[in-house]
Amino acid sequence: MNKFNTYKVCFVCTGNACRSPFAECVTKALLDKEGMKEIETFSLGTLDWGKNPRDTVMVETARRMGYSLSGTTTHMTHENLMDADCIIVFEGHHRNAITKELDYNHWDRVVLFNKMAFNIDEPVEDPHWQSEAIYERVAHHIEEGCKCLVEQWKRTLVRD
Repeated sequence: MNKFNTYKVCFVCTGNACRSPFAECVTKALLDKEGMKEIETFSLGTLDWGKNPRDTVMVETARRMGYSLSGTTTHMTHENLMDADCIIVFEGHHRNAITKELDYNHWDRVVLFNKMAFNIDEPVEDPHWQSEAIYERVAHHIEEGCKCLVEQWKRTLVRD
């Protein structure tokens, strides 16, 4: 935790249009439900493609699952990565892009989503431009993983 007693989690995917903002909105909802105000989340993309709306299929998938996904894409920078205590990526190439931005002594903050949530070394499939069924599958996988992350943080970060 930082000097303000908040723990900042950053989710990073390629374009910040599907996976990372969905994980951010799910995690925020779960943290709110648990009253865990000491954990903050935000999301970024490794690709700098300007400010664009979220992927419309993922927005609709989130809505059907009871979440509100909105906002515009945000590209990662050294400064916004340094704001995070934990950087959760969805694929190995996201980690590689981040390590080009951060000094070596900060690389230990970068972890693969599936490794942290499920203890498996596999990427999370990118649903972008794929079928709605794949969006649904990926969204449910991310939701389950976010539930695991919140449970972990309840045990390790939140002190009564």
